[in-house]
Amino acid sequence: MFNKLQEAKEKFINTVGAIDYAIITGTGIDIKLDSHTTTVPYSQIPNIPKPTTPSHKGYFEYCTKNSKKIVVACGRFHYYEEYSMQDVVFLARLLGMCGAKLVILTNAAGGLNPNFKKGDLMIAKDHINMMGANPLKGKNIDELGEKFPDMSEPYDKKYIEIIKDVALKNAIDLKEGVYIAVSGPSMETPAETRFFRMIGADAIGMSTVPEVIALKHMGVSCMSISIITNMNRPDCMEKAPLESVIETAKSSSEKLSKLINNFLEVVQ
Repeated sequence: MFNKLQEAKEKFINTVGAIDYAIITGTGIDIKLDSHTTTVPYSQIPNIPKPTTPSHKGYFEYCTKNSKKIVVACGRFHYYEEYSMQDVVFLARLLGMCGAKLVILTNAAGGLNPNFKKGDLMIAKDHINMMGANPLKGKNIDELGEKFPDMSEPYDKKYIEIIKDVALKNAIDLKEGVYIAVSGPSMETPAETRFFRMIGADAIGMSTVPEVIALKHMGVSCMSISIITNMNRPDCMEKAPLESVIETAKSSSEKLSKLINNFLEVVQ
């Protein structure tokens, strides 16, 4: 796996160059950077899997913004697809190896906190891994990090405070909460939804946590921002078809893009 990552890194650096900040987009999410972007398909970089979930486009967009090299990875890989955990975190690891000091992970999530509503943005302050899997299982890749990484601060508090301040100054309502990850692809039952809320989760999804673990293993900072695409209320569960999730994520992408662009303006 490390040799595959090295091969991908070499091609990425030769094509895009070293980077400062990276963003990975979730289902239905379309991040537009203020600066002019150049596109490179994932297929041009060796060993990167191909996204199979609808709306995950499978290419990089990159630009320079205030002397910072920014890359948006448009599309990710999920454990419920045909991929292993090593495939799921390949993209995040690659971005870390190519110089990203911070990776912003975005996702479409179901709201568990009754104070949330469809279309809200939530910054993760912590997470719960209920996927039944961990990308660090098995032989450690010593070149990337130590076998048992510390997870006492999975999401960098310094960057969280900066983006909360940016949201406040730009009148963007930004919730804060705990993200819980399940393997999917089936949606949650009412009993499961009630349980997840009882153990402290505010939003639920099928991604992000493996990438965070892999990035922390490498010593790379990360943040996670969810778009709440549907509300999970155990006593009055509503269906959340993928088309509806994608539609809500797309409609809230402009607000999320504004938040991220303003954050990238001020972050050092």
